[in-house]
Amino acid sequence: MDRFQLLKWDSDFFGIPVAKILPDVLSVQELDFVISRMKEEQVKLVYWATNPNDEESQKSARYFHGFLADKKVTFVTEISRTFKQSENDDWIIEEYTDTVPCSDLENLAVQAGIYSRYKRDLRIPEKKFVDMYRLWMRKSVNGQMADVVMVARYSGKIAGVVTVLEKNRRGCIGLLATSEDMRGKAIGVALVRAAQAWAYKRSLSYAQVITQEDNIPSCNLYKKCGYHIEKVEYFYHIWI
Repeated sequence: MDRFQLLKWDSDFFGIPVAKILPDVLSVQELDFVISRMKEEQVKLVYWATNPNDEESQKSARYFHGFLADKKVTFVTEISRTFKQSENDDWIIEEYTDTVPCSDLENLAVQAGIYSRYKRDLRIPEKKFVDMYRLWMRKSVNGQMADVVMVARYSGKIAGVVTVLEKNRRGCIGLLATSEDMRGKAIGVALVRAAQAWAYKRSLSYAQVITQEDNIPSCNLYKKCGYHIEKVEYFYHIWI
């Protein structure tokens, strides 16, 4: 059974061979074998999502100088039990209908990624991180990576954004960000509620979002909106 997978998109984007390890539990000896196989494929960067409760896997990752780039948290909620319509006269939430993002949206996309593993891993150039999140927004507004993009406008200005995709019968939030000068006005809550409303209208039972454990504001936001932790993964980057 294959224990790793070459990632074409990531390899093309970063300009180096990139692969991901498939099992979430490996001993030092098993990881040694997998890395040896990846070396034969000239792989330079490896992603490994590990089971955080398996100490042997954490030991294996550290043994091969793995960088703990992300403690990835999947939050989920049953929409019918936690959904509440958000109402506020100070801002308007509406669907973004253009197929090309404005500069405000691209900047918000970059803000959404400041805790991401691509930002945290200093061996990845800052420009690549920025380009990745701007591309994510471009592919969201043109329908490749999102079914809907909703913006919050405050006094006519875009103050926040959320992208949503239906996947596995769940309404999945992809990017969510509020502009720095608009924080503290509960716009994030309104955007989460808008995403839930979109999913609810499509008869989806659950809403989901993936964020980083270190992103305390986001974790608190989702808990406030009735989400609970479904899964945690420790995501390592191993450079060969």
